[in-house]
Amino acid sequence: MNPEPTIISKIIGFMTEGAVKYSFQLIGGGIILIAGWILSRFLAKVVGSALRKKRIDISIEKFLVQAVRITILALGVMFALSSFGVQIAPLIAGLSVAGVGAGLALQGPLSNYAAGATLIFTKPFKVGDNIEITGFQGEVKDITLPRTDLLASDGSKIIIPNKHIVGEVIKNYSTFRQLEIHVGVSYTSDVPKALGLIEKIIRADQRIPSSEPYNVGIKEFADSSIKLQALVWVPQEFMLNIKFDTNRAILDQFKQHNIIIAAPRRDVYIYKE
Repeated sequence: MNPEPTIISKIIGFMTEGAVKYSFQLIGGGIILIAGWILSRFLAKVVGSALRKKRIDISIEKFLVQAVRITILALGVMFALSSFGVQIAPLIAGLSVAGVGAGLALQGPLSNYAAGATLIFTKPFKVGDNIEITGFQGEVKDITLPRTDLLASDGSKIIIPNKHIVGEVIKNYSTFRQLEIHVGVSYTSDVPKALGLIEKIIRADQRIPSSEPYNVGIKEFADSSIKLQALVWVPQEFMLNIKFDTNRAILDQFKQHNIIIAAPRRDVYIYKE
């Protein structure tokens, strides 16, 4: 008479049977996941290299490369689950329902991704451009789906959620920017000579292309000065240096030619009875 199997022997037998039955499925699923991961990296590099050769905008390149990687990885996970015997159709349906619920709960963050996709494909600006948006100005360092990173002139990093960019007025100073130079001279100064000196300084600056237009003239007659103004289009990358150098040159030239840069003044008359 054979003794009845113990609980431990039953557990060991069940585990042995399961290991034998599902080991090939586990190994196959693992191989599929590893192959999917390797394939996603390989295809991402191929796509990235092809887009760089075509000189596609870097923001679109990054978006498409990430899309390729995520798509291949998702397909790998689906095939791996299928090898385990998981029914894919009900799983996809369940994920769709869960995705709708998550989308309703995350409308704010998801709107940044939708806005990011809009920016990447409409391209109102690109990495390297100098822009002004929602009161902030700086060089565009990176454009991702959720946010845009700017580098301000003082070295600080500005991170703007993309939903606050789409639909706003954007100033793009990517190539040239209009530089304004202001200086006030006294009413006794030789104004035509002062205007000629400013024009001469602008024409002498090799950083300003001769083809770019400029205007120099009298802006207004103030209480204690005649305000002169120069408007000139300059390369964005040299704007601050041109402004500083032009102001210094105006100061030096005006001193040499006895043109007085006016300061606020008030005349006081005292009457004795």
